[in-house]
Amino acid sequence: MEQKMRVLIVDDHALIRDGIRAMLESQLDIEVIGEAANGQDAVEKTRQLQPDIVMMDLTMPGMGGLEATRQIKKESPEVKVMALTMHENDEHFFQIINAGACGYFIKGGSSTELIAALRTVWQGDVFLYPSMAKKLLGDYLNRVRMGK
Repeated sequence: MEQKMRVLIVDDHALIRDGIRAMLESQLDIEVIGEAANGQDAVEKTRQLQPDIVMMDLTMPGMGGLEATRQIKKESPEVKVMALTMHENDEHFFQIINAGACGYFIKGGSSTELIAALRTVWQGDVFLYPSMAKKLLGDYLNRVRMGK
């Protein structure tokens, strides 16, 4: 049997965590190994559980997803972080990618898209939600035009 993808879900809303857990647990290749409600908890649970992927909400009380991602990537560079957020603005996107996230998923996406995104990240590729990929390409082309 193939190894299952081990996922830690991080979101400050229990209802969101419950929904994601139920959706992911219906997949034969995914195992939800834990949940965290804030960034500090996410860092500690990553240390304890060593997930393959941390699905990281960005906006949470206390330590947010950006700082938690920085700490996780510093301590456990092999752990993949996929941002799971409602934010479609450049600021959050570029900051979390800079911090080491290898995925950016918008909460408005479908469950099918989310599962595909997780599988993409697990295979070692990068997943960018289409609207964010367009922003990244636009930023890159702008830099090229300006000679940076």
